[in-house]
Amino acid sequence: LSQTMVGPQTRHLLETVQADIAFMGTMGVGLDGGITTTDPGEAFTKQLVMERAAVVVLLTDRSKLGKVSFARAGTLQDVDVLVTDRGVDRRWKGILRAAGVALVEA
Repeated sequence: LSQTMVGPQTRHLLETVQADIAFMGTMGVGLDGGITTTDPGEAFTKQLVMERAAVVVLLTDRSKLGKVSFARAGTLQDVDVLVTDRGVDRRWKGILRAAGVALVEA
């Protein structure tokens, strides 16, 4: 059972808050597909949260780099920091650097 609220009904609530930092998960990070997830309602809500945050930290394992899921929540340009596991390949390090995304390999 999920105790979450996602989708268009979250717009009013999220437009009334400002976040210092938003920690976001994702199902995929693609060059053209951007930040993606499996549920359009969740993607809508993630996009609103990222718009309301001063800093966006994307949390994902490196296997999701280059993967694209069903619904787009944003772009790499919406992300300030990507936290992932060690072993990100050189190509993705360059892509993230070019997009202005700080990489933290933990």
